[in-house]
Amino acid sequence: MTTAFVDTFNRGLQLQQMGQLEEAEALYRKALTMNKDVALLYSNLGVTVYSLGRLAESIPLYKKAIALDPKLSLAHNNLGVTLSAMGRLEEALESFSKTIALVPDDPEPINNYGDVLVKMSRFAEGEQALLKALQLRPNYVEAFTNLGTASWGLGRLDDAVACFRKAIALQPDVAMAHKNLGIVMLLTNNFAEGWREYEWRNLADKIRPREYPMPVWKGQPLPPGKKLLVWAEQGVGDEILHAGMIDDLSARGFELIYEVDPRLVGLMARSFPQAKVIARRFPHDPETLGADVGAHISAASMGRYLRLKLEDFPAQRPSYLAPDRQKAADLRARLNLAPGEKLVGISWVSTNLSFGHSKSISLAQWEPILRTPGFRFVDLQYGDTATERAAVEQKLGVKVEHLDGLDLRDDLDGFTALTAACDLVITVSNSTAHFAGALGVPVWIFISAGIGKFWYWGINAPTVPWYPSARLIRQGAAQDWTPLLAQAAQQLAALPR
Repeated sequence: MTTAFVDTFNRGLQLQQMGQLEEAEALYRKALTMNKDVALLYSNLGVTVYSLGRLAESIPLYKKAIALDPKLSLAHNNLGVTLSAMGRLEEALESFSKTIALVPDDPEPINNYGDVLVKMSRFAEGEQALLKALQLRPNYVEAFTNLGTASWGLGRLDDAVACFRKAIALQPDVAMAHKNLGIVMLLTNNFAEGWREYEWRNLADKIRPREYPMPVWKGQPLPPGKKLLVWAEQGVGDEILHAGMIDDLSARGFELIYEVDPRLVGLMARSFPQAKVIARRFPHDPETLGADVGAHISAASMGRYLRLKLEDFPAQRPSYLAPDRQKAADLRARLNLAPGEKLVGISWVSTNLSFGHSKSISLAQWEPILRTPGFRFVDLQYGDTATERAAVEQKLGVKVEHLDGLDLRDDLDGFTALTAACDLVITVSNSTAHFAGALGVPVWIFISAGIGKFWYWGINAPTVPWYPSARLIRQGAAQDWTPLLAQAAQQLAALPR
């Protein structure tokens, strides 16, 4: 290696360690023009590109490093980290297995291996790997955090809390342990601590929250003439969940500006006429920066001041979303139901990149439900479902209706109207569950026992305080959908018609 190459490589490494990633990438690429046969250079460049958010671009760099030096454990491990972040869990597991074979006493790839097993809902196997990582490094903060998630998945919530608290004791600013502790506290209705710890979510998920010049609202009254800005975050389903607290603010006399996903403006304006509903814009809608705005808060943070105990939930409020009733009637009429026939909306996929695989059920598995007589089934699943619906119709002779011209992803007012037109909704845990619950439509929600179980669905109860019309059908520990679908089919057949 030439002196110029070594100097360029070392300077790139120094800049990478300082967080000056664009400059580091430029130097690494310059070093490549001097020498294309150094495995560590490709691995470091891969890490830099990954840190800049170009995950897919980093993969061939790691693979080139491995091709040059198959024993470079760092490249195998970094490849696994990237694959895991992209949701390619089986491939990530293979990469970490190869890393462990090369460095069997290194706790980091063992922790990463355990983390992927937990993401795959293989909680017991993940727990064993994480315990081994902790044997090798007893104060390993990340392993304690991951072990807490494994314990949570296994239903041992006290153990999960202990692990998260241990991680925090070792490193008070470990955001993921705080966030997960908050989730478990919310799951067990310990709302005060849960909401407080859940405030770490943006740091944990590396999401930059919306910033405004006015102070964050902390539950206090505002001066006369000042408005409260509420801005929505997370996915559409979460926006619907959090919207259930808007009426509480109105009841306290706040004048509200409510910033939401642009697709929700019409629905939310109809549902909350007391608020000024505006579409989320970047960087900001000028109305959110007016002198009359006294404070702001994320919708996901409102619970910290509005939902501190179960008694704070409105008693048996049937719904808070207001669909376009005429549109709902028109959509139902398009289906031309037979006398006495009931309309059931179904949704079977979650597209959540991290947990969707755990929550989704193929449409073919719905056979026991779809064969139930006296019901018409209509597609509420966003995305292109044509191939799956056609295959089911050919195999079962049962048609899942689909209303052409209605975009279930982007026309959320139309989607809401179709959901409201249903007599019943049966769905996996996705945004459809939230829309149906907030509309007060009877909804059966299939809850995974795997990694995709969310805090707002509680632990074991068949109901939740967020949505009185919802009934939860929970997967068993074996994470098998078959008995759950059979149970739902039996319940459907028993309904009066």
